[in-house]
Amino acid sequence: MNANLKNFTGIITLLACAGCSNPFAPSTSRPPAETPLPPAVDATTAAVVMANLERAFNEGDEVLYESIIDDRFWFTETDCQGDLILANGKEDELDLMFGARDGSSPGVFDIYRQIEWSFTQSRRDTEQGRDFPKAFEDDPDGHPDEDWEVFRGRVEILLLEAEDEGFRVDQVMNFKMRQGEDGLWRVVRWIDDPLAGDCGDGALGKPASRLTWSAVKRLP
Repeated sequence: MNANLKNFTGIITLLACAGCSNPFAPSTSRPPAETPLPPAVDATTAAVVMANLERAFNEGDEVLYESIIDDRFWFTETDCQGDLILANGKEDELDLMFGARDGSSPGVFDIYRQIEWSFTQSRRDTEQGRDFPKAFEDDPDGHPDEDWEVFRGRVEILLLEAEDEGFRVDQVMNFKMRQGEDGLWRVVRWIDDPLAGDCGDGALGKPASRLTWSAVKRLP
């Protein structure tokens, strides 16, 4: 083969491979969209709980969600005056999120075809057990014999019933984790702040301009 023919063949080969993936491109750890994500890891740290909570919401994974909710779980949200708006334990939490076990009422994940959750951490603390004695027998905030990990931050949730129909939640929330006898961490307290800007200086706060998470949970 003469030199001109070799050069021509080389050019054709390069053109044919122009649309091919670059073998010299740096590798990426992000899987293609069609590739299933690996299974969620066990919550051996409190930080993993937060990662699994986000994943459970975004994937609608009931098994994963239940696995990170402690048997002593207690959710509360109060208004600006400190009056209780909603409180619920573990079983009610699962019913509110995934529907009543007897099928009598739908849950949040039954109603919304798409849920997108994101958490922006603003603070992380450790609650020393010695500083939180029980005020009464079943005090959900008392844990004198345990240290809890606390995550505080802004949670943004998009809930869509249809392409252009749904709600947004933008609220500061607090998540407290305890470590079980199996070594795994779970959410034991979930405390929602009143919406920012809804608490006035006077006796009455301004009316809420957005839905709170407790309002979404009560919609079903």
